[in-house]
Amino acid sequence: MQKRFVFRLLLLGWLLAFTACAASPASVPPAQAGRTVLRLWHAWPSTEGRVLQTLVEQFNQAHPQWQIVVQARPAVSLPADLMTAVQEGGGPHLAIVQSHTLGTLVDAGVVRPLDDVIAAGELSSLLRAAVGSAQVTVAGQPTLVGVPISFDTLALYYNRANVLQPPTTIEELLQTGRALTDRNRVPPVWGLAYNLSLDRTIGYLYAFGGRVFDENGTLVLGDSGREGTERWLAWLGQLYRDEQLLATLDGVVVDRVLQSRDAIMAIDWAHAQAEYRAIWNDQLGVVPLPRLGATDRLPQPYVQADVIVMNARLTDQAEQTAAQAFMRFMIEPSSQRVLLAVNRQPTQLALLLSDTDLDDQIQLAAARAFRAQAQHGLPMPSDRLANEFVWTTLADMHLSAVRGLLTPEQAVSQAVEILHSRFTP
Repeated sequence: MQKRFVFRLLLLGWLLAFTACAASPASVPPAQAGRTVLRLWHAWPSTEGRVLQTLVEQFNQAHPQWQIVVQARPAVSLPADLMTAVQEGGGPHLAIVQSHTLGTLVDAGVVRPLDDVIAAGELSSLLRAAVGSAQVTVAGQPTLVGVPISFDTLALYYNRANVLQPPTTIEELLQTGRALTDRNRVPPVWGLAYNLSLDRTIGYLYAFGGRVFDENGTLVLGDSGREGTERWLAWLGQLYRDEQLLATLDGVVVDRVLQSRDAIMAIDWAHAQAEYRAIWNDQLGVVPLPRLGATDRLPQPYVQADVIVMNARLTDQAEQTAAQAFMRFMIEPSSQRVLLAVNRQPTQLALLLSDTDLDDQIQLAAARAFRAQAQHGLPMPSDRLANEFVWTTLADMHLSAVRGLLTPEQAVSQAVEILHSRFTP
């Protein structure tokens, strides 16, 4: 009886110890004497996550006085988790987040500005639009709050087995798309499958001469930006009603047609490249978005970035030094080349995208197309007001006009009235 009681006590102790270990943060080693340990949160998928871990191990081996510990978090909750943890006095030392979330993080006081950490000269070799997406307006000034390590933007994907020469104008793209469509087949084959969502079409607003704000941040949608915006909305409405194109606001329909290999061309984000490669295999072609022939202007799609941010509570000098070193390591050409291999588009222009940078020539050609497009793109707005108010207003304007619920003139007037209520003194 006594032996059984002792055994139960031992078993209980073992269970408590196991539970405590299971509840502790994932694989955070104790700090060794003289070594600075930093935690890094990210929400990258498993393949990219393993490559990130490989880069971190390279950094740790090269700098034995520092150690970065990687911890994966759910993508949908990473910004909220970061805010909660930092505001409670904890959180990781570093995190990789999407640039459009930066304004919210800055307003919550959980990430620190980096203008005193990363010199302007170090940023000059990075893609300008990616750097712009990593800046947030603080006290009226654009302030760097993250180091962009990869970017995302739009391009034209096409099946090279059907399109031997990619179109150079949007008019040619639409004409080719209509010619390749066969609605008599079951299921139909579409020459162009175009998700008309705001994020995939707003680049052409600028090609039509439309504008929402000018360079000084003044609202011009109702003035100098009105005519071009109305023309853009009218054009989208025509595409929406074109029976020879699959131009729709239903992204699920577009995805289904693409997955069933019943479409030949599509406009999509760089992060979707692996999906298109699986569809068209070695026949995949990627080129920058065609210019608008009517105005002879290039579209200016948004450029989003994955950025490394620093915990606002990080005040220890040794930890700050280690964090800065890791940020610089992640934008070195050698690190950027590793990210390119898993379809993370590099922000470092010193990586020339030459034939020796990647064995996969199809993927390399796509990377060149994404870079060329991003060099003509605009930074995706990161300010909280832009994301929570302006974007919502533009999305309502876009949806109402495309679906024909309002005329382009009415949709713009309604958006101007809403925006004026917030931006007019």
